Amino acid sequence: MAYFEEQGIPTANISTTEFVAAAKVQCTNLGVPSYEVVTVPHPIVPLTKEEVWARADAVMDTVVARLISEDARAAAL
Repeated sequence: MAYFEEQGIPTANISTTEFVAAAKVQCTNLGVPSYEVVTVPHPIVPLTKEEVWARADAVMDTVVARLISEDARAAAL
């Protein structure tokens, strides 16, 4: 994620809420401390396929917006 962001390629890193603190540490260590990770509720493992899809659907607009926003496109040029 950090590499692509540095290259001007927008990303949307997704994590469960359990790992938000670890993700923030990693972002800081990789030089992008202000990066906002997209989060979904934890846990994922015991969910049915339909429940996992529902969680993915819940953040899809955020993911797409990150990848195609004017700011993201301008950074990639």
